[in-house]
Amino acid sequence: MLRLVALTLVASTAVAFGQDAGVAADPLDPVALSRHLDRLWRSDSSEAKVTMKVVTPDYTRTLSLDVWSEGMEHTLVRITAPRKEAGVSTLKRGNEIWNYLPKIKKTIRIPPSMMMGSWMGSDLTNDDLVRESSWEDDYTVARAPTAPDGQVCLDYTPKPDAAVTWSKVTTCFDRASRLPVTQSFVDEKGREARRMRFEDVKTIGGRTLPTRLIIEPQLEKGRRTEFTYDALEFGVKHPPNTFSITRLRRGR
Repeated sequence: MLRLVALTLVASTAVAFGQDAGVAADPLDPVALSRHLDRLWRSDSSEAKVTMKVVTPDYTRTLSLDVWSEGMEHTLVRITAPRKEAGVSTLKRGNEIWNYLPKIKKTIRIPPSMMMGSWMGSDLTNDDLVRESSWEDDYTVARAPTAPDGQVCLDYTPKPDAAVTWSKVTTCFDRASRLPVTQSFVDEKGREARRMRFEDVKTIGGRTLPTRLIIEPQLEKGRRTEFTYDALEFGVKHPPNTFSITRLRRGR
C-alpha cells in the first residue's frame, strides 16, 4: 500500500488543511490529522524531481526521476540518470500501468499477475501506485493509546469492505507542526512488515513538508528505499498529451 508515498507520485485535488468546514476545531483531532496527512502532498497537478535510492544487502542503486501528475488518475515517471537507465519510464492511467524500455523500444502493460511486483526495483509495488483512495475511505481512525514524547499517534484499522493489505497502520505526528514522523504497517499475521520515516522538513513548492521519505521493510533486513524531493511544484499546467502512450515512448 504505502499510500503516502504513492500519493506524492499521484497527487490529487484537495484544499489545504483546516479550510474544510467539517474539519474539527481541535487540530490534533484524529479526523483533522488524518485529513492533513491525506492532503499534505496533494494538488490538481504537480511536477517533481526526485532522487530514489534503493539499498539492499547486495547493492545500492540511485536513480534520478522526473515525475508529472494530474489528479489521482495520471502519473508519468521517467528515469533521467544514470545514463544506462535514462529513459525507462512508467505511465499510470487509472488502474493501469505501462512501462517503457528504450533499449529495446518496447512498451509493456503490467498485467494483474505482476501488480505485486517491485516498482523499479524499490520497496514500492506496482499495486502501491494504483491505490488512490483516502485514509478516511478505507480505515477507521482513532487516537493511539500511547505516543513518544512530543508526538501524537493515530491507529488506522480497515473498514470491513476495504480492499487493503494491512491489518493496522499507526501514524505518528509531531505535536507542534502536525507533520508526520513515522508510519508503521502491520500485516495480517500481526507483524510489523514496513516502517516509513519522514525527514528533512523544508519549504518546497510553497509548502512546508518532509522532503525525504524512507521505506524500511521490517521482514527483510538490510533493505530500504529513500525518496528525496529535490524540486516540487504544484498547480502545473501540463500539455494535453502528457499522459499518453506516445509521450511515454519518447524515452530519453
